[in-house]
Amino acid sequence: MILKCVPQLVKKIWGDESLGKLYSISSKIGEAWLCSNHPSYTTLLLNDKEKKIEWLWVNGKWGFKRFPFLIKHIKTTDWLSVQVHPNDEAAQRVGEPWGKPELWYFIKGGKIVNGLKNGALEKIKKGDRNWKSLLNFVEVKAGEAMYISPGTVHAMGPNVEVYEFQLTSDMTYRLYDWERGRKINLEEALPLAHETVSEPFEFKSFVSSKFKISLVNSVKSINTEGHVVYLAEMGDFAGENFKIPTAFVNVENGKLNAIGKIFKMEVPN
Repeated sequence: MILKCVPQLVKKIWGDESLGKLYSISSKIGEAWLCSNHPSYTTLLLNDKEKKIEWLWVNGKWGFKRFPFLIKHIKTTDWLSVQVHPNDEAAQRVGEPWGKPELWYFIKGGKIVNGLKNGALEKIKKGDRNWKSLLNFVEVKAGEAMYISPGTVHAMGPNVEVYEFQLTSDMTYRLYDWERGRKINLEEALPLAHETVSEPFEFKSFVSSKFKISLVNSVKSINTEGHVVYLAEMGDFAGENFKIPTAFVNVENGKLNAIGKIFKMEVPN
């Protein structure tokens, strides 16, 4: 059995009206949560008869108290805050099951913050706030991906579009927010931050201890096995034709039709 996720749309100050239009609403949307069992934004699950299925049942089938994977579609018109995410140990200290590692797949490239420059962390701890000299800015291209490990300082720039694959967490600590007046979390962020940078790579597949993600193109059918979420960008999937990115959760092994650009996110062996 395969279950379809109905997206949750999230307004952001840096959001893009075109993302809202893609998902058929007139609003400045920053994030479409395509697959989520997070309490902040939980996607509706439907079976092939359009009947609602409860996440509690799915979690029981998968063997998790909280569904582990969260997938977003993000599009920007301005800088996101410069931020850092906790690792498992830091997250568990405040009652969360795990940290927040992410993989970004760039649909549209642009300028981003990718870590700190050498020696910058110590300067920040001593009070240096000249962020342009502290942050590592890089250009990324469509079709590339980056793994943002917990503790890596990062931010997306304007006119960037990504699919974000991550563990189910919404823990974010801001170091800098481009003078927009929102809350900064230096006290929480600085103990977690390090000077690691992420290496962009042409995406075909990625494996970490937390998740495995691969790209499947133009296949006729898929054997659904194990703890897997599929993201069908567009095309035919499970008997339907999609013109917007749509996520599906596997709960029982089987076989289904699939033609188009499809991402597969699964629990690693």
